[in-house]
Amino acid sequence: MLKEVAKGILVKRQRTSYKNQLKKKSNPYDKWQHDQEKAAGKDAYEDVDITILDTEIVHYADIWKHSTENGNANKILIFLSPKGYLTKNAENEIKRFFLQNQDINVVYADEDQADDKGNYLKPFFKPDWSPDSYLNAFYIGSIFACRERTFCEASSEYDNAVKMLGGSAVQKNSPEAVGFEASLLSADVLFCMLAIHEHAFARRTGMRFPIGHIEKVLFHRDPEQDVFYSRAYHNSKHMLLRPAFVSIIIPSKDHSDLVEQCIDSIMKTTNDNGLKFEIIIVDNGSNAYHRVRYGSYINSVSHINGLTNIKYLYHAEEFNFSHMCNKGAREARGEYLLFLNDDVEAIKEGWLRELVAQAQLKHVGAVGCKLLYPDSDLIQHCGITNVKRGPVHKLQRMHDKRVHYHGFNRGVHNMLGVTGACLMVSRSKYIEVGGFPEELAVAFNDVDICYSIFEKGYYNVCCNHIALFHHESLSRGIDTLDAKKLERLKGEYEILSRNHKTLYNYDPYYSQNLIQDETISAIMTKEDYTMDEDLPYEKVTVHENGYRAKQDAVLRIGVEYAETMERWLYDIKDGNIEDGYFFKGYCFVIGSDNAFFERKIVLRQVEKGESGAQVVNSKVYSFGVYTCYRPDIRARLSDQINVDLTGYKARIKRDAIPSGYYQIGMIAIDKTSKLRLINWVPNIINIK
Repeated sequence: MLKEVAKGILVKRQRTSYKNQLKKKSNPYDKWQHDQEKAAGKDAYEDVDITILDTEIVHYADIWKHSTENGNANKILIFLSPKGYLTKNAENEIKRFFLQNQDINVVYADEDQADDKGNYLKPFFKPDWSPDSYLNAFYIGSIFACRERTFCEASSEYDNAVKMLGGSAVQKNSPEAVGFEASLLSADVLFCMLAIHEHAFARRTGMRFPIGHIEKVLFHRDPEQDVFYSRAYHNSKHMLLRPAFVSIIIPSKDHSDLVEQCIDSIMKTTNDNGLKFEIIIVDNGSNAYHRVRYGSYINSVSHINGLTNIKYLYHAEEFNFSHMCNKGAREARGEYLLFLNDDVEAIKEGWLRELVAQAQLKHVGAVGCKLLYPDSDLIQHCGITNVKRGPVHKLQRMHDKRVHYHGFNRGVHNMLGVTGACLMVSRSKYIEVGGFPEELAVAFNDVDICYSIFEKGYYNVCCNHIALFHHESLSRGIDTLDAKKLERLKGEYEILSRNHKTLYNYDPYYSQNLIQDETISAIMTKEDYTMDEDLPYEKVTVHENGYRAKQDAVLRIGVEYAETMERWLYDIKDGNIEDGYFFKGYCFVIGSDNAFFERKIVLRQVEKGESGAQVVNSKVYSFGVYTCYRPDIRARLSDQINVDLTGYKARIKRDAIPSGYYQIGMIAIDKTSKLRLINWVPNIINIK
């Protein structure tokens, strides 16, 4: 009886503590944004005149009433949705932007939603100028601005803007124009007109974008206002500009069954009169059984639905994905090159046409598409994003049936990169960047070529309105499974970083205010107002004979970063190394109330071996963590209990643990009982 009473008290105490923490740490965005507005500068720009216009009722006659004949370069027009209001510092921020960026004439800003109590929520941290995303959805949203002179000069592009948006041209100052703008959306027409004038749908010159983006929330939208004005990311078909010939290059070894599945699926889903294609299989050393199967299958394939021929290139050599792709490209005859993994399966007709339709655009570079895990709606890939710890597949293992972060997994999006599992590029652009980097044999080669294409001024695209199955688990193992692979992975990442220094820790299509892991969530960099570099160092405890706990897979661990603080916060630098190591991720116990558990990180030393990492001894090191609010985890685990505070961060001093390779694990201690759980993950950290 006393035990039950004591248990009840402990349970109540833990739940109360959890609720108090959750209340303090939830919705950090609201406080962050209020603090931003309070801290905003109050600079005066008296020589800059502002005119604010309502995007829902504005048309040319209204604007001309406020404009001089040729427009004034120092006068700014701000276009706003009437359903909401500017932040207090918005006008100053826009004035400052135009004064500091004399070569930019059009700009848009981030926005959020304000409820009737003045709380800020649902921020939309927009990408930098993304022409292909814009053509699929009016992601510009509730606020944009331009110089008055630019507007006057751009007015001649009205008819072209209407046509680009799928309407019919009408006289711009006629009553019909007013009705047209109201039906199609005047804001969209006006912005498109400005973008055309600024050559924003053309290849860039260098890294500079022709349209500006103020990475601050300057508008609070009413809850009733759709952020896209109903022109949301769609699944429409795109027409080819002209007939095309595609070379599909498939690297493969000892996967004859997968190649058969892959090619069969291509044949079943490609039936377009404007498309012809060849298939080139590049084999780096299959055994005799699979070589015979490859040959037998190739001879049996009927040349239908646009297929012209299949080539089989065999040469036994060490695995080098880049070399295999480049070898296939040298043998290709197509105007467009599609690099495709042998474990990819096409599932719906029209996917190849959609890739080609994007690749045919002069300003577009690499083109990819959404990949799903087989026979599921779980996302494997919908674009590569460059977060603080390096390139990641955003939304990996999240359900595609749900629309994520303002349509990120819908429609066409400009991205910094796409996976080499399905990557199309025109032959001329492939040659321009020199193909795949053969110094990157296994990892980051697809990222490298995408970065090179982006740096040439092209816009890479991920078509998230089409999907293929990717049998990823059949390809190769986890790169962090053992110390040897970890060492190779880090080496290749350093090559990538050296090759593209301007893109280290930078992605123009992904706001620094969004979460820095595989998911997407509007959690601020200051997640709960504690900066990563301000975290106290955790005290490390040594357990000479191991840690007494029940090893159980119900304890799930996600390691999103485990490296030096210097690399997390800044750049790869010689000297001036930030002291210590930083750990970040999430951890939860399946089927239990996670409000009850205290968590600690554990490390055990391993050494490299041919069969993987081997544990050196029984010694274990443990240290506490800082608890973080993770609504993205809650969204993924709707059937689990109290998983809002499953995020963790921790910082330890450089000399807290002896040098060596260490496997990472977690301990979960139930504060209402004697239960202690431990589990280990494949991730390994190299303490130097």
